[in-house]
Amino acid sequence: MAKETKSNKAPGFFAQFGEQVKFLRGVDPKALPIAILIGIATFVVLLILGSILSNFQFLGIAIWAILGLIAGYLSALLTLTNRANKAIFTKYANEPGRISLTVGTLTRRIYKGTNQPVAVNPRTKDMVFRVVGPAGVVLMGEGGKASTQQLLEDERRKVQRVASGVTVHLFYSSEDGNGVPINVLHKKVNKLKKTMSKTEIRAVQNRLSAMDSRGGLPIPKGIDPTKMRASKRIQ
Repeated sequence: MAKETKSNKAPGFFAQFGEQVKFLRGVDPKALPIAILIGIATFVVLLILGSILSNFQFLGIAIWAILGLIAGYLSALLTLTNRANKAIFTKYANEPGRISLTVGTLTRRIYKGTNQPVAVNPRTKDMVFRVVGPAGVVLMGEGGKASTQQLLEDERRKVQRVASGVTVHLFYSSEDGNGVPINVLHKKVNKLKKTMSKTEIRAVQNRLSAMDSRGGLPIPKGIDPTKMRASKRIQ
């Protein structure tokens, strides 16, 4: 029983970081070397600059060396994070359920929602995902353009019946130029005008959760938002 409890425990920070590095090695082999080079370059530049500014005094050089190590580490980590985010969205760009990655990114902050679709067309496999946040209710759909837009409109009417007056935004995501690409969808949502407070967000989310008497289709195999979602550093 003890072993089973331990196995269900969520992986820690270093375990998750290790998984991301392993993932990057498979889809972007240049990411780790580039991040290391940028980190070293940042350290060297600051060390040289600091040595000149401190007139090559030992204490000044030591202080700038410490600052260089910190800056180098952060720059390498930021580079690795950005490459990982791009790789994740690129890898799953055409996978069914890919919008779950966007939902995972948005809900790490103030947005509320679930990685499960709130509406699915069983015939065409079109999906609609929903989040609630400062901009109101955001519905994001993927699939065939005409059928997905109809599914989005149906969900918009359902939302407005239980949350009258709340702003509802519709997004259609695709990689063929007819919709918003998955790698920029979260940026589009974050740029929306804020119209609700935290209290209003909770109230609307509770109403919509009560409306959902059905569960969405499971996320297709190969997409695990708990492990592969983009970093919270994404804006």
